[in-house]
Amino acid sequence: MIPLRRAAVGAFALAVAGGLLIVPSSAAAPAPPAAFTGSATGAAEPCQVTLPGGLKATVTGNAGQRTARLTDPAQAKEAVTTYWSGGHQYLMPASAATAPRAAADPSAYDVTALADRTCGTGAERAAPAAGNSVRHGYRMARLTIDARDGASRPATKGKVLLADLDDNTYVRRSYDISTGVLRLVVPAGRYAALFTYPDSEGGELTYRIALDPEFTVRDGSRVTLDAAAATVPVEVPSTPRPATLVGRSFSVYRGDGSGLGAEHGLWFQMQWPPSATARLQVNPGAGPVAHGRFSVVTTFDYASPDGAAQPYAYHLAQSADRTPARFLEKADPATLATVRRSYAGAEDTGTPMLAVHGAAPVWAARTRELAATGYEFFAPGTVRTEYYSALPDVSWSHTIEDAARRVDIESGRTVYRRGGRTTETVGAGALHPNSPLAAPDTVTYCGACADGTSLLFALRPDGDNTPGDEGLLTSGETNTVTLTRDGEPYATGDTGLDQASVPVPAGRARYALHLATRRSTPGTRLSPGTDTTWTFTADPGRGRNVPANVLCPASAAKCTALPLLYAYTNTDADPLNRVAPGRHTLTLRVARQQYSAAGTVTGADVSVSYDDGAHWKPLRVRGAAGDFTADYTVPSDASGHTVSFRLSARDSTGSRVDQELPGAYLVP
Repeated sequence: MIPLRRAAVGAFALAVAGGLLIVPSSAAAPAPPAAFTGSATGAAEPCQVTLPGGLKATVTGNAGQRTARLTDPAQAKEAVTTYWSGGHQYLMPASAATAPRAAADPSAYDVTALADRTCGTGAERAAPAAGNSVRHGYRMARLTIDARDGASRPATKGKVLLADLDDNTYVRRSYDISTGVLRLVVPAGRYAALFTYPDSEGGELTYRIALDPEFTVRDGSRVTLDAAAATVPVEVPSTPRPATLVGRSFSVYRGDGSGLGAEHGLWFQMQWPPSATARLQVNPGAGPVAHGRFSVVTTFDYASPDGAAQPYAYHLAQSADRTPARFLEKADPATLATVRRSYAGAEDTGTPMLAVHGAAPVWAARTRELAATGYEFFAPGTVRTEYYSALPDVSWSHTIEDAARRVDIESGRTVYRRGGRTTETVGAGALHPNSPLAAPDTVTYCGACADGTSLLFALRPDGDNTPGDEGLLTSGETNTVTLTRDGEPYATGDTGLDQASVPVPAGRARYALHLATRRSTPGTRLSPGTDTTWTFTADPGRGRNVPANVLCPASAAKCTALPLLYAYTNTDADPLNRVAPGRHTLTLRVARQQYSAAGTVTGADVSVSYDDGAHWKPLRVRGAAGDFTADYTVPSDASGHTVSFRLSARDSTGSRVDQELPGAYLVP
């Protein structure tokens, strides 16, 4: 939580916290005070940086974590390696990794430092988990690493990664090899090492990766990493139906999995485009380990051939706690899960959507700093059947970048079961604030919580109508927040509710929180804004704390869930968010903030507008316990306009949500 600052404004003393401006109740004005302009704790706008050679990367950060990925992966014509060192992330193209150090200093590819220089200092990194602070009283020891090339000779190029397993935040560094020998002085203890050697002998480039996931360093220890032992090729597996490879990756996770950040999980990753001819080989039999966690994950993403009558895709993965003697060669249909997924778009603008795929070991997903494993471009409105490797220790996720609406929608993480069948829709209907949704094997934020002194929020303003799908506009958006306490104006802010906090007096009180979002997205009339008001009663500091895998927003240590309600609407629109004149049915699902005190949704009201919000008509709502439906008829003269909705819902504890969703659908 950021420290409070004081400023005198007229007769009032105003306390600033998390982007909210506080008016003491004894000095309550007829309206909220002027908004304070500032950044919510931990929130940061995406920062685009340019790597040497012209490749661009987008660095995003939230609550002390920053992760980079290629802005347009189609521009990458060679393998790109991701690794972390000293809390910084690097994106190294193959040509830079194999060039002499003088020609390609790795520090030039430090995307974390580039973001600091380009967009200002980034958010502070999350503090290490308890038990992982830098230890004191250790003994220093001399360590020699012999790095050998593909013929077991002293290597004159390549990179060694070294990780201290006794203190995941202390020694996690990378070293360039030029003489075949690396001499270091490090704290004695348990370590892991990885050597990447680009072998171009024979005319074909082969990346040889030699792994030693666990060894003990004493004074005078010597370790050999021999690229000649990397003999197992990572082949592209075949699919049950013909499909085109669109992305592939090789990832190594090594750490304790106990805290946030790459130092506790993701250690090394290589992605190489389908067009790249380079090969990858690994030494077999490395692992399992006795201390901490170690996983090797390979992924392959495929799309159906162009022109397929019914599009489909494959997302294949192999995960193990050791380097295998043989990698996956063919996908067995019996081991896959099936997802029927629709990617709803804004309009047929000709601008493709980008899917960023992710797969990680379940244990490593708790670190929350995970690199993408694949990228794919496709047309808005695509509907296809997707097949996933159903592995009990791998969780999948995706982020959809809708360029027409300039919004990124990020899914929660899912562990698929073999033979399972589900249906999902991404980006359907009006954009609106959505709460993160925790699963037992993941770490996520509480959307609305409180500690003993503050209300805390982690609500992004542009989610879709799938619970847990969070969204954020990349540009052209304002978010204004106002808060009343027991009917009196209390606070206002202009930084939204993503990692925001506001100090409140002790004791039970009635709150009304209003978030007004205004969007400017040229080329589409969908979702020009959203207005949401949550009304609830809270007694900060009282109640059961959220589980350990649910993080409190704004760096709070412990918190309890607030009883906010969230509304999710859907209708029989086409994949481009259009509804034709005629009769339709709207479904409304209302859910309470996860882990909040028990309560039942008791009722809802819905109104519709067929003329861009100029006139409203109430609808007859049917249903109970949070699941409702309402029929509506789009008139024939609504063509060229948008369909908008107003809704409200309430529960047995007195909580309610009131929301206006202008421009939810287009009428063709």
